[in-house]
Amino acid sequence: MHDHMMGPFWGNVVVVAIGGAITIGCIAAMFRMLFHPGENDPDHVKRRILREDR
Repeated sequence: MHDHMMGPFWGNVVVVAIGGAITIGCIAAMFRMLFHPGENDPDHVKRRILREDR
């Protein structure tokens, strides 16, 4: 019934592989930025937001 919506098998594999690679890359970037943000500037905005007197 839905055969007209199916593409070629290898086309579907390529789309799924690219989507999976992008997803894994985004998750890896998230963990990298979460644990090693690389921001050491004492005047950075996040330091004002995360002050203990707030």
